[in-house]
Amino acid sequence: MNQRTRKTWVSIVIAALIISGLVVVGFVGGAYVFLRSHLHGEDVEPAQAYAQIAEIRSRFSGATPLIEIASDGQPVMHRNPTGERRPIKVFHVVQYNERGGHISRIDLPGWVVRAASAGGRIRLANLGFTDDQDEQQRVTLEDLERHGPGLVLDVSRRSGRVLAWTE
Repeated sequence: MNQRTRKTWVSIVIAALIISGLVVVGFVGGAYVFLRSHLHGEDVEPAQAYAQIAEIRSRFSGATPLIEIASDGQPVMHRNPTGERRPIKVFHVVQYNERGGHISRIDLPGWVVRAASAGGRIRLANLGFTDDQDEQQRVTLEDLERHGPGLVLDVSRRSGRVLAWTE
């Protein structure tokens, strides 16, 4: 390899590294902006947090969530295999951490939910599924679309409360 060819290859490698670095910085920056616009949190008193959650829950009075926690602590799925599929517009989650006194809200566009459901399966949270139950109890995009719009999850635990619903 002559000197001129070597300089050309060095220039190509340096340019490729610079372009790759810019792509990574752009991706990280874009992810940061996306998360900041869809994830909100604040420190609140327990009474205020539970009042906010109760107000949201009141919209779904009498509705059975897709995932319900039984009295023994095990998750129960209320699938509707014959329901009409309706695309998810927005997937909302409100989570209150009583120990930290922090309430978090996530509002994900439907396209993000579809993209995140690689293989059609979604993991909402660790709800106490054992490894052998996990695959069969995992919520699918189809489950959400056939159930919704409506209440997906309503869980109260010693550490706080989680409420999830779709529009």
